[in-house]
Amino acid sequence: MRGRQGILRNLGVLTLAQLAAQLLNVAALVYLARTVGSYWFGVLQFGVAFSAYALITAEWGLWVLGIRQVARLDDPASVRTYAGVHVGLLAVQAAVVLAAGALLLPLFPSWRDDPWILVLYLLAVVPQVFMYDWIGIGLEQMTWVGIVKICRSLFYALLLLGLLKACDGWLGWPAPRWVPVMFLAGFVLSNRVMAWRLGRWLGGGVRPRFGGWGEWRRRLGDAAPIGASSLTIRVVLGIDLIVLGVLVDPETMGSYAAAAKILFVLIIAVEVLWKALLPRLSRLWQESPEAFRERLNLYLGLVWAGFLPVAAGGLVIGERLMVLLYGEAFRGAGPVFRILSFAYVLLSLGMFLGNALIASDRQRAYFPPLLASAAVATAGNLILVPRLGALGACWAMLCAHALLCLTTAWVCRALLARSLLMPILTAASAALLMSAALRPLGAWPVVLQIGLGATLYVVLAGPPLWWWARRVRSVSSR
Repeated sequence: MRGRQGILRNLGVLTLAQLAAQLLNVAALVYLARTVGSYWFGVLQFGVAFSAYALITAEWGLWVLGIRQVARLDDPASVRTYAGVHVGLLAVQAAVVLAAGALLLPLFPSWRDDPWILVLYLLAVVPQVFMYDWIGIGLEQMTWVGIVKICRSLFYALLLLGLLKACDGWLGWPAPRWVPVMFLAGFVLSNRVMAWRLGRWLGGGVRPRFGGWGEWRRRLGDAAPIGASSLTIRVVLGIDLIVLGVLVDPETMGSYAAAAKILFVLIIAVEVLWKALLPRLSRLWQESPEAFRERLNLYLGLVWAGFLPVAAGGLVIGERLMVLLYGEAFRGAGPVFRILSFAYVLLSLGMFLGNALIASDRQRAYFPPLLASAAVATAGNLILVPRLGALGACWAMLCAHALLCLTTAWVCRALLARSLLMPILTAASAALLMSAALRPLGAWPVVLQIGLGATLYVVLAGPPLWWWARRVRSVSSR
């Protein structure tokens, strides 16, 4: 039933799967933006942003709680029973979110553009109930979790790339309205793949069950800090899209979203990393807090070293990259990309540290930094967007993400080691030299600049980081 592969293999499988999924997602995103134009792309991205809040509210931390509990169960019947009660609770929460969303949606300007788009994206809370990836992660069946992740992106991308233009006008629906339909179809089809595989692992399918009001209250109580943190971090991550969708025109919203969606890969990378780390590190915390601390510092140093060149490179080639991907109509996404590249790196590091608190059973300590950052993001967007438009949203998010990174690091200070200074300084020096080398090469093709920058960074930072990682691993294995 349970996978027994090493944590590096689990991480590798999920990373490759996410890389494949993201390539499909980027291809679909670029095709969609070029096909429907910046106006309708902005309307669609507002629907996606609202849907993200609905999905997080309907899940409310139960997936992370479920992963942690399933990782500690060995009997298939016990896993099936526990998961069934979880799914029953998720179904009730989805119904509540649907009702609340139906009341809120008419209040937004995008409702006047096409109410069906917003309604269809809201309906994503229904297939989310039967999204069993969290059970597969708890069982450490990462290969199949990766396959399902690829299937979800593949089904959506194939439908979008193959049928969007053909569906334009069918049944009287314009092309943008078919986009959320295709998203829902990909969601449902990939769910069936995981449900089929789960039945083989557990000797039967998982069905929604009523676990009793007391049990449901207990689980909601345990998941509440995680759910509140997830919803709050969604504000930290995506309040800019909501405020822009209300206060600016869809074209401006579309250009901003085009840049943000490319950088969102950093957030997904952190989520993928913690899907691989959480089952093992949550057990390691119980067995040896010191070993947990050493491993955490190793992974944090590598994350810093892997993400920092994105910010440095984005500052130099961000504008040309946006034009290359989306065309001249999205040139306004360039300045947004340059600022958000730094903001998203800081957010990714803050989220990594927050997940470390969850793995060490300190999820409640994660909430105050999130709340403070969410307040800064909300206030900053409301103040700056009416004055500066999309750039105002960028600066507001940069401030909020920096606050989250710093405050979460302070809360985690007992888990951080002095040895982290080495990868921090090494990566920062290499990234600075990389950006300086790329700046005079503005006439070069963007792809060549990216390749040269990546090669230079690896040459400069790779050897010392490799030495540091081996040293930390040797110490932690004693």
